[in-house]
Amino acid sequence: MNRRSVSSSLPLPGAAIAGCCCLLVLASLASGSSASESTTLPEKVASSIRSLSREKSKAIVRIRCTDGHGEVNGTGFYIDPSGMVCTLGEIVHEGDRISIQQDGEWHPASIVAIDSRSGVAFLKSQSTNVASGAAAFLNPGNITNVPAQTPVVGMGFPRDAEATPSLGMITGTQTHSADHFFCVPHLVASVPLSDGEGGCPVMDLSGGLVGMVVSGDSRTGSCLILPAAAIQKLHHDLLYYGRLKPGWIGAAIEEAAVPQGNSRTRVAAIQQGSPAESAGILQGDMILSISGHLVTDPEEVPAISFYLTGGEPVEITLMRDGELKKIKVRCGEPTVTIGSLGNHDAAQPEADAAIK
Repeated sequence: MNRRSVSSSLPLPGAAIAGCCCLLVLASLASGSSASESTTLPEKVASSIRSLSREKSKAIVRIRCTDGHGEVNGTGFYIDPSGMVCTLGEIVHEGDRISIQQDGEWHPASIVAIDSRSGVAFLKSQSTNVASGAAAFLNPGNITNVPAQTPVVGMGFPRDAEATPSLGMITGTQTHSADHFFCVPHLVASVPLSDGEGGCPVMDLSGGLVGMVVSGDSRTGSCLILPAAAIQKLHHDLLYYGRLKPGWIGAAIEEAAVPQGNSRTRVAAIQQGSPAESAGILQGDMILSISGHLVTDPEEVPAISFYLTGGEPVEITLMRDGELKKIKVRCGEPTVTIGSLGNHDAAQPEADAAIK
């Protein structure tokens, strides 16, 4: 059978750990640490990774799916104690037989939901024997901000090996790939991965979930990470509503030639019958903030509106003819339309290699 992995062929994790340790030692020396202190740093880092691997490996599962072209392999992780698994939709969206491996045994699984905007899939094992993994689930709500230069660890199933940690560092954020804008800004990290690690979790050195790998580049050894906050939003929908509930307002936006206040974001059109129309938003209004988040240009709106929830209220601050207005809108649920506030089609990250 043809076997495919949703990941890329990159350097082995051990080399990455050694390289990152050297960088940390150099940083320590540059900051004035003594030679005796700096020489212990690689072992401290290695010890942290070993501890992390022991504590979190039970939460990470290998995923296998059979589609019309053969077998697809990837990684996922338990996201709550009920046994729900988070992974990459690319692995399972066309499969008719999905399995999750835990403690060396394969169990059939089914798709709970796939979010087309972010590419996240949620699975549920059809086996009742999920207690050990689910008890070690990774909480997506622990971390909300990950600055550059934060050391992180990706942990997935490279090829046919056991779950393997791979050390790297957050290097920044990215909002788009080519001409495709992401649903939310993705973290960029120098975490090298191997075949089969698409969908793997990325954690800080304390074990907090930073996000999930959605794309990678075999030439640079870097990857794109969907932030944990976006995963938490989707998981919250499933827990409280039993399904995904993206929010929709129905106001198309554009960039204004002349800013008002802090913003260049102007309402270009209002969809008939939309929540925006019902709330009294007008064409030409300038959007200053959405749900407390400042808006400076239209490119920021998709990332903010990703977190809106259908049926829930949101406050929008507008500038209209020089007058400040605060308008409360009850979000609807969208049909996908490009360029609308709270209703956008954010393309998936494109892979230069095979992580998607």
